[in-house]
Amino acid sequence: MIILFTLNIIVKPVWLLLDMQVQKEVGSTYGLYFALLNSTVILNILLDLGMSNYNNRKISVNNNRFSKYFQNISIIRFGLAILYLLVLQLWGIVAQYTMHDQMMLFFLGLSQVFLSSLLYVRSNLTAFGKYKLDSLFSVLDRALMIAGVLYLFSQRDSGLVNIENFIYVQTIGYGFSFIAGLITLFIIGQPGIPKINKRFARVLLRKSAPYALIVLLMAAYHSSDAIMIERMLSNGKVEASIYAQSMRILLALNNYAYLFAVLLLPMFSKLLAKKEKIQGLIATSSSLLIYGVSSVAILMAFFADDVIALCYGKFNDESIFVDWRLNVEALQNMGDVLFSADVFKLIIYGIIPMSINYCFGTLITASGNMKLLNKIAFASLLLNIVLNFALIPKYGAWGAALASLITQSFSGAFQVVFAIKLFKLKVNLIGVARFFLGVAIILLSTIFLDEINLSSRLPVMFGLLLIGLLLAVNFRGVLNMAKGFRNNHN
Repeated sequence: MIILFTLNIIVKPVWLLLDMQVQKEVGSTYGLYFALLNSTVILNILLDLGMSNYNNRKISVNNNRFSKYFQNISIIRFGLAILYLLVLQLWGIVAQYTMHDQMMLFFLGLSQVFLSSLLYVRSNLTAFGKYKLDSLFSVLDRALMIAGVLYLFSQRDSGLVNIENFIYVQTIGYGFSFIAGLITLFIIGQPGIPKINKRFARVLLRKSAPYALIVLLMAAYHSSDAIMIERMLSNGKVEASIYAQSMRILLALNNYAYLFAVLLLPMFSKLLAKKEKIQGLIATSSSLLIYGVSSVAILMAFFADDVIALCYGKFNDESIFVDWRLNVEALQNMGDVLFSADVFKLIIYGIIPMSINYCFGTLITASGNMKLLNKIAFASLLLNIVLNFALIPKYGAWGAALASLITQSFSGAFQVVFAIKLFKLKVNLIGVARFFLGVAIILLSTIFLDEINLSSRLPVMFGLLLIGLLLAVNFRGVLNMAKGFRNNHN
C-alpha cells in the first residue's frame, strides 16, 4: 500500500497538470468531453456489477478458486462489455448527440471497458498477494497516457492537440495496460479456457448485486451534474467546461481520501469480526482525515482566485509572478477566472462531506449493511436531481456546485447519524472541541495570510497546519491505527 500511495503521488499530479493543459488548449470542447465522460462513468457499473470486490474476497481466502472464478467471470464480463457499449450508443441517440459526438462517446466507453477489465485483473493480483505488480499496473495506464499527451504537445504545431486525440491516447493507455495485466495474470494463475456455469453465474450476480447498486447510485449523483449542465443550458459546453475545472481539483484530492478508505476497510472488518471496540479507530481516522481535508478546503477556497488563475489563467508575455505575488494584470481571461473561482469555492468544500462518507460509510460497509447505504445513496440521488433541475437553469455551473455540496453534506450527515446509532458510538466532546479548535486556527489565519508575500506565506501556512493538526488529532490513536494497519498486512 505504501508503494501504491507513493506511485500515485508521483504520477497522478502529472496527469492532472496535463489534463489541465489540454482543457486550456481545446477550450469549451472540453465541456462536451466532460459530459460524455460522465455518461460513461454512470453506466460503468454495467461492466462489473460488483464482481471484482466479490472475486477479490473469495480468491484471497483460497487461491485455488481462481481458475473456476476466472472461467465464469471472464465470459460474463465480455457479455456485459457488449451490453454497456450498446446502452451507451442508445443514450447517445436518445440525447440527440451528433455522429461525431457518438464516436467520442464510443471510444470513451471503450476506455471504460479496458479500465474496468484492468481493475478486475488487479483484483486478482492482490488476491494472489502480488502487491508490487498491482502497484505497477495502478500507474502504468496513466504513465502511458502521460507519454502520449506529451507527444501530442510536442506536435502542437501540426494540430495534434485536440479532444479526439486526447480520447484516443486514453483508450490506448487503458487498452495496453489491460492486455499487459491479462498476460501477467495468465502467467501467475494459469486459468483454463473460459466457460460459463449458469448456476455459478446466478449465485455470483446475486451476491454482487448490493455492492453494484451502491456504486451505481453514487456514480449517478456524482456524475449527473455535468451531463445536466451540458444538456439543459444553451451554453452548456462552456458551463460544463468551467464546472470541470473545479471538479478536476476536487477529484484529485478525493483520490487520496479514497486511499484512506482502502486502508480502513480491512481494519474495521477485522474489529467487527472479533467484536472488538471501534470507537478509538473511527475517532482517530475521522479526525485525521477530516481535519486534513478541511484545512486544504478552507485555504483553497480563500485563495480560489489565485488557484484558478494559476491552473487555468491565460497570461500574456509578462511574468506570472511579480514580487512573489500573482500578476493578475497579465491575465487575458480575467472574467472566466473569476466566474470559475466562484464555482470552485463551493465545489472544493465538497471534499469535507466526501471524506466523512469515506470514514463512516466504510464502517457501515464493513458491517455488511449495504441496504442502509443504498437507501442513503438513493435519497441523495433524488435530492441531487431535484436541486439540479431547480438551480442549473438559473445559476448554471454555480447552481450545480451548490447542489453537489448540499447533496454530499446530506449523505455525510445521515451516515454519521446512522453509524452512531448502529455501533453505539460515543461523542467525545473534548475531542470534538479539539478538532474545531484546530480548524479555527486555519480559519483565523486567512485574516492575515493574504497580507504576507508568497515566500513567507508558505512556511507560515505549514506551521499553522501543523499546530492545528497537533490540536485536532489524538496522536496516540494515530500510532494505534498505524499498528493496526501493519497487523492487517502481515
